[in-house]
Amino acid sequence: MVSTHVMTTACHANNVDDAFKPVEHPAFVKAVAARSLESDWGLLMGISAAEFAACRFNADHAGLQDVRQFTRRALDEWGLTAYIDNAVIVVGELTANAARHALERGKPEETAWLGLVRRQQAVICAVADPSPCVPTPQSPGHLSESGRGLQIIEALSTSWGCSPPRRQGKMVWAWVPTPRRS
Repeated sequence: MVSTHVMTTACHANNVDDAFKPVEHPAFVKAVAARSLESDWGLLMGISAAEFAACRFNADHAGLQDVRQFTRRALDEWGLTAYIDNAVIVVGELTANAARHALERGKPEETAWLGLVRRQQAVICAVADPSPCVPTPQSPGHLSESGRGLQIIEALSTSWGCSPPRRQGKMVWAWVPTPRRS
């Protein structure tokens, strides 16, 4: 089951861009440590902005499929249909990495969060997971079936990174470029 948090109007101003830069965020640590996050994940992160959406997912196939559909719906609602495919691929790689390296399959109580924020020229895709391990790009062989996720994220985004890891987890984010808003 996917829990979601969607804000369509701004409640109070916060610098959303700072939430997705690799700096220490006590609210993130608190949010990841909490197990009953449900609908207040964005607010715990200090994100209260128009065009913000978040959903909770686990490592099973249905959870990963739901998070990709969630991304499609959010970008469609924001009028960014031309950028849906790139965003879904980036989200797919971010969430697959979280599922593979931070969550245990068959344990629905183990979850991570996807946050999407529309900014001036990008959609920020961020995954908060409970692992303190930082993602590192791999150099897979030509016939390898895995190890290219971060290379794909790098190819489809203007930048990506990871918050400083803590015992309670980290956040990995990517900026998917979109047209400048008028």
